[in-house]
Amino acid sequence: MKIIHILGRGIEGCGVTRFTLEMKDWALTQGWDYKIYATKDKKWTRAKSHDLDENVIQQKFGNKPARGDVDFGVDNIIEDAKDADMVVVGSLPSKGHPDDCVENFTKLINSIDTKVVMIQHDHKMMSIRRNAVLNETIKRADVIFSYSTKSPFMEYCRELGTNAALYNFCNGIDISTIKNEYWKPIEEQDPNHLKWIGRSAYWKGFDVLFDLYEKNAKNQDLLFTLEGMERSIQFVDIRQKFDFNHPDADFDAKLEHNSKPYVFSAYKYTDMLERLSKCGFGFQLTYLQPEYIQNFIEFTHLEIVAAGCIPIFRKSYGDHCYHLQTGNAMTSDKDNGTIWLGEVGSDHSENMNLINQLRKDNVMRDEWRHKAYEYYHSHNSPDSSFNDFYNKAKEADKSINRPVDLGAFLG
Repeated sequence: MKIIHILGRGIEGCGVTRFTLEMKDWALTQGWDYKIYATKDKKWTRAKSHDLDENVIQQKFGNKPARGDVDFGVDNIIEDAKDADMVVVGSLPSKGHPDDCVENFTKLINSIDTKVVMIQHDHKMMSIRRNAVLNETIKRADVIFSYSTKSPFMEYCRELGTNAALYNFCNGIDISTIKNEYWKPIEEQDPNHLKWIGRSAYWKGFDVLFDLYEKNAKNQDLLFTLEGMERSIQFVDIRQKFDFNHPDADFDAKLEHNSKPYVFSAYKYTDMLERLSKCGFGFQLTYLQPEYIQNFIEFTHLEIVAAGCIPIFRKSYGDHCYHLQTGNAMTSDKDNGTIWLGEVGSDHSENMNLINQLRKDNVMRDEWRHKAYEYYHSHNSPDSSFNDFYNKAKEADKSINRPVDLGAFLG
């Protein structure tokens, strides 16, 4: 099997990059020929967050090579795709990419003769509309994947008149590899250290953490840290609304318990996992509307669990996320080792009492984190997720883009 995987936005270093690298690593274990072509016409803050190998080729898709470039444009990709079994389009160039990059990406999409599989990782149409070549790619695609078949993006595809087969998919990640490398004995963790992982976007839920801190955790012998809060347009507003220490990129800064939360900027992935593994608790507080979720959980949900922390997740998310093995909403499954946190303004006292109980009892905390690991490991293994993805992609015909009954998920 030969796969060409195209990242029109380039190596951003966030979830799309992580998904693509996980898929590539899994495909190589299957003995496949798997190559990723990523634009480097636009620079990204987190571009160096992950280690890349020879299967990831970064080049300018535009007509002007950088100094030392051998390949540029898209002719070499078009040639390489001729004998591919399928071409996976993992991301599109933004409307802010150079014009010649966008023009050549359009040429690339229109020149592919084999099956085209489009993946849409974004949830919100506002963000999706910032992509260039969006409609052209939807119309060219034979198969389209989104995290939910009932998302506004999938409805947009139908309204556009696509003939593609439409499917949902899940992130595939072998969290046992993270556990084997980073999981610490319970005695080596700081049970009083609670770490949030995300980005400086409000839907990532840092406001819920600050709400918990101000109402229930202030003046306790606790340490709150947040990683991934890079400077952005929203960061000015964040500084005005919340009170915190700001070491920024100084991850070696001296930290004190019973202090304001510490906010750090973008991290290197492996370094973050090492720091996370030494914490007693990990926050992932993403907010999404129910129609975006289905079976989808983010990499950071899984990384917190794999690093050996007690997961503190958003209850409204778990209420609408269905476990692939049990079929239940995650909040209704017992023994999942998870603390489910409410919204800003909620009464967090019961959850704070549970946090205090767990941080003072290593035996109880160790039992909980093992339960959490088993529960989430069974939801997102690469063999189940990626096999499901490629089985759908290979077998898809163009008659599957029928409307989805939302009642089964929202009733």
